[in-house]
Amino acid sequence: MKTNSIKEKFLLYKVRYQHDATAYGLLYDLYVAKIFRFILYKVSSVEDAEDITAEVFLKSWQYIKTTDKKISNFNALLYRVARNAVIDYYRQKKRQDLPLTDEDQYHNIVDSRDVEKDIDIKLEVKNIEQALDQIKDEYREVVILRYVEGLSVNEIASIIKKSKSNVRVLLHRAIKRIQEILGE
Repeated sequence: MKTNSIKEKFLLYKVRYQHDATAYGLLYDLYVAKIFRFILYKVSSVEDAEDITAEVFLKSWQYIKTTDKKISNFNALLYRVARNAVIDYYRQKKRQDLPLTDEDQYHNIVDSRDVEKDIDIKLEVKNIEQALDQIKDEYREVVILRYVEGLSVNEIASIIKKSKSNVRVLLHRAIKRIQEILGE
C-alpha cells in the first residue's frame, strides 16, 4: 500500500525536530482509522480498542521525538507499536486467545438496498470470521494485515519482524487453512 510519503516525511520532520503537535495531529488523522480497525480485530471491545489506539499514538509521538533512528515507514512503525500494545493488553488480562471481532463492528459493512445481497454478504463475513477464529493467531494476523489493512508483504515483514519469504509462507498456509475450513 502506498503511503503519502512526501507529506508523511514532511510531517515527521516537523514532529521530530520542531516538536510540532499540529503536524502530529495530521499524521494521526491519516492513520487513526486503520490502526483502530487493526486493534479492534484483536481485542474484545470498542472501548479497549479506543484506549489502546490512544496509547499507540502517544507512544509513537514519544518515540519520534526521542529516537535517533531514521523512521523510513511511519505506517509500519504504527502497526508495530499497535501489535505490541495488543500483546501487552493480553498479558495484562492474562488471556491466551486473541478473539477476532466484536459483533457490532460489522453493522456498517453493507449499506445496500438489496436485502438479499446484504444477507449473503453478512453470512459470508460471518463464515470468514468463524474460519479466522479457527486458524493460528500468527496466520490470522498476516491475513488481516494483508487483506483487511491492505499492507504489502514488505510492510508486514517489518511489522512482525519476519522475512518476506516467511510472510509469504504464512499467507499461503493461512489461505490454504481457511479454504479447508470453508470447504473450498
